[in-house]
Amino acid sequence: MNTSPSFSKARRRTLVVLLAVLLPATVLAEWMPLGRNEDFRIYLDQKLIRKNGDLTQIWQLMDFTAAQWTDAQTVVWSIKTLIEYDCTAMRARTLAGEAYSEQMGGGRMMGSEQVADAQWESVEPGSTRDKVRQIACAKK
Repeated sequence: MNTSPSFSKARRRTLVVLLAVLLPATVLAEWMPLGRNEDFRIYLDQKLIRKNGDLTQIWQLMDFTAAQWTDAQTVVWSIKTLIEYDCTAMRARTLAGEAYSEQMGGGRMMGSEQVADAQWESVEPGSTRDKVRQIACAKK
């Protein structure tokens, strides 16, 4: 996550616009548990799935069971990511991410990033990403 003061004005403006559009989506989120391990829990926001033709976007939340220190003064307890899935192909890409100081996306936003040139990655059949893709693409 890039939080350096060297963000260009254009990138900051883009980020502000993105957050203005996406913030209502994250505030109204209804997180459904998807899975967990000893390090984190994964949730999906099924309420605000956005479809555009064969492409679907869904917010995913990774909620850590222990603090993640990004530096000596910055702790992250949860990360939200906006993932886009191709419903006709086994591929996905990460469009944006936000890190928070508390679990379940609470507290202060510690950093955020919009991926300018998000690259498609293949999705392995039967993987967690495949489960998310199936859920997101099944939404009418």
